[in-house]
Amino acid sequence: MRTLHLTNGDHAAEALGQSGLTGDILPWRDVLHDGPVPDDRDAAIFRRVRAEFLAGRGWSTSDMVLASLIERDARLDSVKADEELVLWFEPDLYDQLQLMQVLARLARREEPLPRVSIAPADCLLGPLAPENFPSLYEARRDLDATDVTTGAEAWQAFTSDTPDIVHTVTTRLDAQRSARTYADDPAVRLPYLSSALRRVLEEFPDTQAGLSRTERQVCEILANGPRTLRTVFQAQQKAESWVWLGDSSFAWYVQRLSDCANPLVLHANGSRVVTSSRTAGGKSFWERPVELTPLGHDVVRDRADQVQLNGIDRWIGGVHCQTTRHWRWDPHHHHIAPSRV
Repeated sequence: MRTLHLTNGDHAAEALGQSGLTGDILPWRDVLHDGPVPDDRDAAIFRRVRAEFLAGRGWSTSDMVLASLIERDARLDSVKADEELVLWFEPDLYDQLQLMQVLARLARREEPLPRVSIAPADCLLGPLAPENFPSLYEARRDLDATDVTTGAEAWQAFTSDTPDIVHTVTTRLDAQRSARTYADDPAVRLPYLSSALRRVLEEFPDTQAGLSRTERQVCEILANGPRTLRTVFQAQQKAESWVWLGDSSFAWYVQRLSDCANPLVLHANGSRVVTSSRTAGGKSFWERPVELTPLGHDVVRDRADQVQLNGIDRWIGGVHCQTTRHWRWDPHHHHIAPSRV
């Protein structure tokens, strides 16, 4: 039986390639937690939107990204019914969104499904030594049609143009979840979907001060005084149950707090934090101290509102949050509701 190993990106793919496991390896490259993620049932439109966004971040050209997405999708679609697809995805938001997309694509297949299995990874795969992959492979768990449908429903919720479906699906999956990790239950197959969807909801502006969870983490880290961007990034990672935000994306998140009408975060010399694919990769960018402005202190203490001060223009999955129409997440009551400023 031929095997295709599908994983989150190049680090895990490299380790897989050195593990001695047989089969082809396909990395599923996309930062789906950033930028517009429309319904992908029209694959051509979806790939164009993602290619334009990723190229806009300076990571590659639009044509190169588009060609990569076309090739990636075609490779997944080419898996035959008598072959096996092994899924290697970590528990974090970055990976779980990719897993949802893959399962949604499988759910729309017209041909019979191949054998689909998932490695029970209660860990990050990128740092994992190659010799640890075979034992995870031997412990892989088969997914059935219900699992594929569940992943597709989670993906449909994420790509919806309002977050209400995300909240509904999250609540249902939480109620159905028999275990929170693979180690808790030898039969569980998709234990991290609901926590990933809840993390999506936490990226909407909160009801206290209009900060997403990530933005609040950054501001709370800086509330005690200036720190380098590197140490802020490291502290933000420690505030997450599972690290999901890469350094380049993190830099853009900080820029959103700085390069605006009323900055919450500035460099210690008073200049704004402005990044690009070039600067985010440079050591000097990460070693420069940043600090909260007086207004930033007011916002993190819930005495002012970030959206009211600076507006919002941000995509979260299929939802376009704008100043005049966005949604607020209540972290205390776990509720999402529309808000107009």
